[in-house]
Amino acid sequence: MKMRRLISAIIALLLVVNLSVTAFAAEWYLEDGDITVSAGDSGQTVSQGSSTDVADNAPVIKQRDSAKTTDSTITISTSDNATANVTIQDINISSTGDAIDVGSSSANITLEGDNKIFSESGSALHVSDGDVTITGSGSLKAEIGDNEDNYNDNAKIGSHEDEDMSGKIHITGSATVTTEDDRKDDFYGDGAGIGSGYNGNMSGSITISGNAQVTAGSGWDGAGIGAGESDDDPPKSEMSGTITIGGNAKVTAWSEDSGAGIGAGEDGDVSGTIIIGGSAQVTAGSDDESAGIGSGNYGTITSAGR
Repeated sequence: MKMRRLISAIIALLLVVNLSVTAFAAEWYLEDGDITVSAGDSGQTVSQGSSTDVADNAPVIKQRDSAKTTDSTITISTSDNATANVTIQDINISSTGDAIDVGSSSANITLEGDNKIFSESGSALHVSDGDVTITGSGSLKAEIGDNEDNYNDNAKIGSHEDEDMSGKIHITGSATVTTEDDRKDDFYGDGAGIGSGYNGNMSGSITISGNAQVTAGSGWDGAGIGAGESDDDPPKSEMSGTITIGGNAKVTAWSEDSGAGIGAGEDGDVSGTIIIGGSAQVTAGSDDESAGIGSGNYGTITSAGR
């Protein structure tokens, strides 16, 4: 009888230990260095500095003092069809490369508080052929800038210059996402606010749903939401994917110059689909000679949205 009780106690202890490992959720501070979140068949881990491959299914990434910018970045790496789960809370990143790099991986990013991410020469949030969902009740302000040597032609949220955005970007929940530039007087990048960079196809999907509020502006000749400016010689970028705005979403999108508010950048065609439904409220425009919704200046539309 005593032996059975001892065995039962050991089993219960093991179950508690296992639960504490699988459900572990820690707070990670960007002041302590770059953070990499990895997910695969064996679970999810977080690495930072000397702490490598720490099991954590629900990390909360934050700062001790978000009034100050940090140059530490966040990288998300997944394999085996896994999706990483990350919460960002009141972060304030100002980096030279990508502030948050999802790339070809899959991630659910939950917003809490007010978050700011800025990149001088990369994307604020880089997504190429990956799959990212932005949700939560917080806000995210994503900006990029240029320097005296080069324009930054990457998308603010999306792909780099000369790179397709063939993945999925989904903004939902009660998230507030903004790609408006405080530095717009000095910035002339040609990527989209949300979508593809200069000379990159937006062949994937961008979905805005739920109660999300999105304000998306390009740096210059890219679309607010869609494709960046196209080279006027082949290869030519276009908006060949799908943009869907539904639910109770509120969206404002514009191009600072010759791109469309929603659709393609300057010289870019629209061969994909733009869908606006549900109770969504959408305002879209261009500061120059392009459509609010459709193709950029000198571009054509070869398919119809609805």
